[in-house]
Order: sequence, then structure tokens, then C-alpha cells
Amino acid sequence: MSKVKKEKKSFDKRKFRYGTLATTVTVVFVVALVLLNILASELTKRFDLKVDTTAEQIFAISDQTKEYLATIDKDVEISVMIAEEDMENGTMYTKLIKEIAEKYGACSDKISINFYDTEKNPEVVNKYSEYYSDSINYGDIVVFSEGRIKVLAMTDLFEVSVDYYTYTQKIEAVKADEALTSAVMFVADPNPPKMAILECQQSDSVAMSLAQLSEMFASNGYVVETIDPLKQDISTDYDMVILAAPYSDLTETVIDKIDAYLYNDGDLGKNLFYMANYDQRETPNVDAFLKEWGIEIGDGYIMNSDASSTIAAPIQGLQSYFESPMVEVADDYKEFINSEKIPMIMPASRPINLLFTEDDDRETSVMLTTPATCAVVDMEGNAGELTSHNVFVRGSKNIFVGPEKISSNVIVSGSAYFLDSLIESNSLNNKEFAIKLVNRYTGKDHGITILPKSLLTDVLNISESEARGINIAVIVVIPLIVVVIGMGVFLRRKYR
Repeated sequence: MSKVKKEKKSFDKRKFRYGTLATTVTVVFVVALVLLNILASELTKRFDLKVDTTAEQIFAISDQTKEYLATIDKDVEISVMIAEEDMENGTMYTKLIKEIAEKYGACSDKISINFYDTEKNPEVVNKYSEYYSDSINYGDIVVFSEGRIKVLAMTDLFEVSVDYYTYTQKIEAVKADEALTSAVMFVADPNPPKMAILECQQSDSVAMSLAQLSEMFASNGYVVETIDPLKQDISTDYDMVILAAPYSDLTETVIDKIDAYLYNDGDLGKNLFYMANYDQRETPNVDAFLKEWGIEIGDGYIMNSDASSTIAAPIQGLQSYFESPMVEVADDYKEFINSEKIPMIMPASRPINLLFTEDDDRETSVMLTTPATCAVVDMEGNAGELTSHNVFVRGSKNIFVGPEKISSNVIVSGSAYFLDSLIESNSLNNKEFAIKLVNRYTGKDHGITILPKSLLTDVLNISESEARGINIAVIVVIPLIVVVIGMGVFLRRKYR
């Protein structure tokens, strides 16, 4: 039986050429995909290309912050005392702070963002400790520029509520934008304006209402100090002094100190922000002082009869919602608000009367008024006639140095609740108005109002295992599918 001669399969150069080309194309495609992924990640980090789809934009920084960062002309370091991989692999809060911090670097080439392991990088801690009297700890965020330093604890970047029944804490809002921008403003400004808050006896409701007053101004770049005018003089180093609703009258000695501060050895240029409140006792010394500036504060509090121009707002000091009249801004002061569509309210304000418009070197002006549908209610509940009332005014004394007009100003609010700690939302203009007003009279060039962002809404309702699955799919499964498809094309063409 003869053997069947096995036919020798010849080398097919054409198939080899196409097979090699298919393999090369597949490999190049996979490599290009990986490189594109890396490039996209770096570009996103460097130029802030991520889109924040959360309702409160918790991963974003405000337009005001971006505009301010664009003006910085000094190198600023933002150094987080946690290793970058620990931030990335930590809780949702550390990831949130990492992403927000990186946006600062993306907005200005003057800002560098660094992450350090304090145990592996003790030299970094030692470097900053030369400029900081307290200790720098794990989790702290150091903002530094040319010898000026601000150290934030991680907890400074969140609003925390306490349940006093269970003594548990809950993170309700993120205020990283506010805290970081304030720190950058502080270190980038070699001469930040100084403000003094005068200690005085206050009613419990006022003390509760203004608990965050110091923080509000400090977070906008002011150096805020509290002084006791009974024991200390009021230094003319302060650009503004705040006297918030003293429950009882001031002594003549304290009044004299305030007068001396505002007179400033004849140079003027100083400012007092005085807040009245409906629950004050009689204050004849304060009243006489204000009359010298053309201002008289009445008794009682203002209520509105028109529901369409009334807002029921939560007032911390009153521990309840309070129906407060919306107020109108005088034309000369509309620059202090971003939009007339966002209202301002004046809860339980005392009425204010101006004694003159101009008198030699003195003048007065109205800043805020109520609608004409408002009446003053006395402490027995009796309401007066309906009319418009002044609730926020300014009195000034002026001198001229050549063509330049220099003034000392006494700014008066009819209610301390105007800056209640709960009036902290994008729906009211109170805080914006106060910050911009103070900025104007202290000569502060940059001042921005940044509000905390609630964390009580769901960002993405997926479990940790689902998140891990998505991560594996993007990093492993999809590239693997591409490789398998490429190999399939190669084998199909090879054996076709």
C-alpha cells in the first residue's frame, strides 16, 4: 500500500503581513487608549475639566474664588498633611477635599498643591513649624506664602451638627471653598484689614444669633480680635470696630474711647458698625453718642402687614421662624449686592430716624428701608401707622486733605438678627451686603462671600461594592475586551 504524500503547507506571506498589521494596530490602539486615559486624567486635574453634577456643586469652587485666584501675584503653597494615596483611598470626605484642593492649583499657576506623609516627610513639617507657634498635625492643611502661614484642621472644612440627645456629630455641609479661599487671602495679603469686636453684655438671643460673627469676617480675610473696652483702649490700628447690641448702657469712659478711636487724632478714616436690637434696655449714653452722628433709634420692632414682601426665616437667636419684612436698598448702595432678585430681610428691627442730611462737616444717608406696609409694634403688641422705615443707616464726619475727602463712619443696623447665623443661604443677600459694605469702608480690595454647601443630598446612590465594580470595569474589563477583539481579528485573518 503506497503512502499518501503529505502536502507541505507553504508560508503565506500575505496572511503573515496582514496578521502582523492587525496585531500592530491592536497593540497601538491599546497603548493609545491607555495613554489617552492618563493624559485625560492629568488634563482634568490640571485644568479643572471635571463636571460636577451634584445639586449643591459640592466638588466645585465658586466663581468668586476663581476670579480672586486669577488676581494672585504671589506663590502660594497649599500642603495637605496626608499622603495623596491615603486621600484618594480614604473616606468620601478626604476624596472631596483632595478634589477641591486640586481645583485651586488648576485655577492659578501661582498655587501649588502638595500632599505629604508627616512621618515620611518630617522636613516639610519642620519647615512650616518655623513660621507657626502651634503644632502641625496629621490631617492639617497648611497654606503658606512668603513667611505668612495659615493652618487649617480638616474639621475646619466642614460644618458639623451635634445631637445633644445622643451626643453624636453629623457632617452636614462642606465649607472647604470658604476656608481655603480665606486662608489664601490671608497669606497672600501682607496687610490684611484688622477688625475689633467690643465685648459687652448681650441678651441671650443676640449672643446666640451672632455666635459666628467673628468667623464670618475672618473667613473673608480679616484679622478679627475681641477686646474689652472697659480694660483696653481701642487702637487706631483697627480699620473697623463692631459693637453688637449691648444689653445695657455703656459707661462714659467706653463712649470716650470709641470717640477717640473715630477721631483718630484728627485724621479720621475709622469706622464703627453698631447693631441695635429690640430687646435692649435703655441706653442713654449710647443714644447721646449716636445723635452726634445724626442718628436716633426708636423703640419697638417693625412688622410687615403685606405677606408678599415678608419672608418667614429661621432666626437662631429667636429659636424659631420669624416673619421678617424684605428691605429695599438705596441706589447709592446697590453695589453691595450681586442681584436685586435675591432679597434681604430685617428681622425685628428697631426704626431709625436721621436727624439731618448734612450739617457742616457731618452727613447721613439711608442704606436700607422697609416697604410702606410696615408698622412699629411696641412691647405691649400695639401697632403704629403703616409707613416705610429706615433700618440701616450711615452717619459720617468728614475732613478734606487737598481734594481728598476722608471720613469716619458710624454704620447702624436696627437689628442684630440681620446677621443671624442661620441667614447663611444663597436665598438671602444679608451676608453679601454686610461683607461688601465692610470691605468698602475698610478699603479692602478683595472680598468675597462664600456659603457652605449641604452634604445632605445624595451624590451618587451606589454601594461600595458597586463602585468597586465600576472601577474594575473601566480599568480592567473594557481594555481586556479591546485586547480580545483585537486577538480575534488577528486569528481570524491568520487562518482565513
